Amino acid sequence: MTKTLLSKKLIQVLLKPYNRIAMMKFKLLVGSCLVLLSLAVVTAQQSANFGQAKFAPEDGKKLFIIGQDLGSVGGLASYRNGYIDLVDADMPAGVTSYTSINNLGGLTTLANWGAGDVRAQSYVDDSDFDNSVIVIGLYLVGILDQIVAGDKDQEIREFANWVKGQDRPIFIRIGYEFEGPWNNYDPDEFKLAWRYIVHRFDELQVRNAAYVWQSAGLNYSNIQRWYPGDEYVNWFGYSQFDGQNMGISIRNLARSKGKPVMIAEATPKIDLGVGDGQSHWDQWFERVFDEIYADDDIKAFAYINADWDSQPMWEGQGWGDSRVQINTTVHELWVEEMNKEPWLFGNEDLFDELDYRGWITSVSDIDRDRLDLRLTSNAGSLHVSFDDAAEIDEVAVFDQSGRMLMRQESCTSCELRFNYDTTQIYHIIVRSDGATLTRKILLDY
Repeated sequence: MTKTLLSKKLIQVLLKPYNRIAMMKFKLLVGSCLVLLSLAVVTAQQSANFGQAKFAPEDGKKLFIIGQDLGSVGGLASYRNGYIDLVDADMPAGVTSYTSINNLGGLTTLANWGAGDVRAQSYVDDSDFDNSVIVIGLYLVGILDQIVAGDKDQEIREFANWVKGQDRPIFIRIGYEFEGPWNNYDPDEFKLAWRYIVHRFDELQVRNAAYVWQSAGLNYSNIQRWYPGDEYVNWFGYSQFDGQNMGISIRNLARSKGKPVMIAEATPKIDLGVGDGQSHWDQWFERVFDEIYADDDIKAFAYINADWDSQPMWEGQGWGDSRVQINTTVHELWVEEMNKEPWLFGNEDLFDELDYRGWITSVSDIDRDRLDLRLTSNAGSLHVSFDDAAEIDEVAVFDQSGRMLMRQESCTSCELRFNYDTTQIYHIIVRSDGATLTRKILLDY
């Protein structure tokens, strides 16, 4: 018989130490899980859409995104000397910005950490950006334990409500460059904090968020140690600077998991105002564009068009000046590149290209007329069906870490056989006739 309510046995199991995480943190995690699992039917919209390729354009199409501070982007009343003002190309499909869950500086208030002014709200307030997505880097350094402990719930709610209030896709790079040694993220704590944030977004029924798991592009062999799980991640991403073969490991992993890829931060680390523009183009730009065009999984490219050396945070570090408009040859070649077929821009058709309305309504409310889903388990099998024998388009089983264990398509009475643990909670996702249903259950033999 299938269990859907918490038992004393389950609580005893959950309160055992797990993965060497401190008991205090684990109890706090359990507390949040108890709230989520106390309902037999999860009817809230799942903000990650169960890890699907949310807001990803079709193969062969790419989002062009510009960043990363207000002055570099331009196009605003108080910032009239940036990319949008001086580069002869269409309005970018998106803009990048940054905030910290610690105090949300740079979200609705102006912030400057030595790398230019940042304020995401500025793009929302300007109608010229109405058809552009916003890509936000969410800084978590030094506060992972506070997030999991619930100490940042107010900030998470404020951020979630801000995202929810924007009628456009918002891509969130949670703890961007997670494996970068400068961030010093403990992998287990990072995964817990990531899932905690997504769960809070789910509670508030945020529908327009897509979560980007962004690597620093360092190709670590153990990169999956930081992975929150398939169900919690919509996109993979990486930084592309002047290193060789940056992001190969994250791209390979994305391909194995069927996730779209965003080059989330890209700059040539060259002073484009000095030297031969054609050489600069051949050295970095041509190589990067060739990689992008050759890989259908790369569906977004965010270029940082900044005078790095003029910003105190980067002064003297050799980042140079990556503004394409300051070099005539680079500017001309750039405009030619942007006129090529793959690129999507910020126009009135963009959100349709990303199926925005479809994504924010597809799992917003589970079809309440279809709660006749039957789940039974015995002899190591999970049986899934509807009372009316309706066709099931897809059924998938995930473990608590978000790892997919089993998947079946096109069946009316689905049987999934796998070695399940009767002490573990499993996530069952069923899609049928345009509706998505989810259950969190224990399985018996």
